[in-house]
Amino acid sequence: MTRFEQIRTVSKDALGGWMSATQRRIASAAMRLFAERGSLDVTISELAAEAGVARGTLYRNVESMEQLFEQVRAQLAFDVHSANVRAMDAHGDLDPPVRLSVGTRMLLRLAHENPAIGRFMVRYGLTDESLREMVSGPPMQDVAAGVAAGRYTITAGSELGIASMIMGTVVSAMWMVVEGHQGWREAGTAAVELILCALGIPRDEAREIATSPLPTLSFEV
Repeated sequence: MTRFEQIRTVSKDALGGWMSATQRRIASAAMRLFAERGSLDVTISELAAEAGVARGTLYRNVESMEQLFEQVRAQLAFDVHSANVRAMDAHGDLDPPVRLSVGTRMLLRLAHENPAIGRFMVRYGLTDESLREMVSGPPMQDVAAGVAAGRYTITAGSELGIASMIMGTVVSAMWMVVEGHQGWREAGTAAVELILCALGIPRDEAREIATSPLPTLSFEV
């Protein structure tokens, strides 16, 4: 089983099956409203209007706003990470720092191309649950692979601190992009260089990796 197939299997179980086209439409509308409000204080009428569906459709598909939020977050995490895996396959380079560079800069490009996703991540990217998922998920597995390969130098037991540093840097860069303070290329390069240096990569090499060409593959989320 390929890495992408493994992600699909785990994520399908976590989401309780794949979303239908209507459910994705509802989830996209909910994501925009959650990001805009900064809370789950969204009514059925507001969500129906944003999604362009009947209230009855929502009642059949939405158990609660809390459940919908978790579904939106889980689906977005799957979409982003699976797109990242496809980008890595297209890139053809599995060196951990390069993986981190490509993934981070593709994420910043996604925030530029789809500001609603960027704003949702800025609002909710630093929650306790998001950090826990990062520590136990693929991003930190890639960091562990870099340590095992001798590419990174970090203190044992510092996983949560590393996760907080990476996520904080990426979310801050994303905020710069969605608010129009920096372009996604500039923000991505700066974020990658900062993270790689913190992980022990020499600054000149970090800069080279942070400015290396990206694959042409776009995120499809």
